[in-house]
Amino acid sequence: MVAAAEIMVLIGILVGAGAIFVPSMPRKMLAIFVGIVLLGAGTAFGGLAFVGIPAFIEIPGVSPPTAKGLYSVSFLTTSDTDRTEVSETILMGGSEIIYIIGDVQMDGLGDVNLDVRVINQNSGELDQVWPFEVVLTYVDFTRTTGGVKQFIVNRTDAQTRYAVTYSLTDSGAPTLAQSGESAISNDWSTGAADTLNVDFEMSATSTDDLGAGEQLRLEFTVAGVLMRAILQESA
Repeated sequence: MVAAAEIMVLIGILVGAGAIFVPSMPRKMLAIFVGIVLLGAGTAFGGLAFVGIPAFIEIPGVSPPTAKGLYSVSFLTTSDTDRTEVSETILMGGSEIIYIIGDVQMDGLGDVNLDVRVINQNSGELDQVWPFEVVLTYVDFTRTTGGVKQFIVNRTDAQTRYAVTYSLTDSGAPTLAQSGESAISNDWSTGAADTLNVDFEMSATSTDDLGAGEQLRLEFTVAGVLMRAILQESA
């Protein structure tokens, strides 16, 4: 699609340029004429946009703009912990999963393994690709009796980052490359789908300080979509 206002501006410039070669038109009149054309085009199509009418016209052979970074992201029921839960619930919309865990089981929690279904919903040719990124955004904590923070995910790589691992389930493209607490892929073609696994190595010395009815959060974004895992100790 091409902006009609831009076309009008070009027409005005061309008309003005052509008039230069018309000896009978005084230069002052020419300047006024071109100015009126440019002002009229901008005003007319700006007014159309103001009232909700798009200032675009369809040009054969020119594709309309396509959205970037559109993905469907949702938790799968194959997500799990390494303990026996009272319940596991995926809320409507699929972006939040809640685990209710008993006191004894929460005290020994060592792993939270989350499966996320990701589908590239961008419009385009089959060989077009869009970047795909996963970013850890929040790790919750408990406090010791002395008030010291204890984060619920262990640290790794000489204590420089949280112990989280990202991987894709299907073999072949798309692929995923992890760097620290994030991962990126550059080969998610149009319509591509895969299951992303996000594996947290939990700190049992932190989760055993959770009280009855209290909750802890783990949050990360998948292709810009915020995903949240809630760990709640049963009352």
